[in-house]
Amino acid sequence: MAAKRKRKAAKPAKKGTAKKKAPKEAKEIKPGPPVESVVALVTGLVLVVAILMLDYARGKNYGEGMLFKGSYAASEAEE
Repeated sequence: MAAKRKRKAAKPAKKGTAKKKAPKEAKEIKPGPPVESVVALVTGLVLVVAILMLDYARGKNYGEGMLFKGSYAASEAEE
């Protein structure tokens, strides 16, 4: 069997030799936009994109819709 190792005793901390750190300046936290306004903006954008996508699909497939109504009738007539 291997011989057991002897552990050295921990040295006590030295008093008086510790360096004093200069106090750090507190960083200023700049507040961003509130969460409610960000959520409202994202929700509005998603709703507008969803309406445009639905109108595009109706214009392409059925020839209906507000914005894409006549865009595809001319291209299909040429083919």
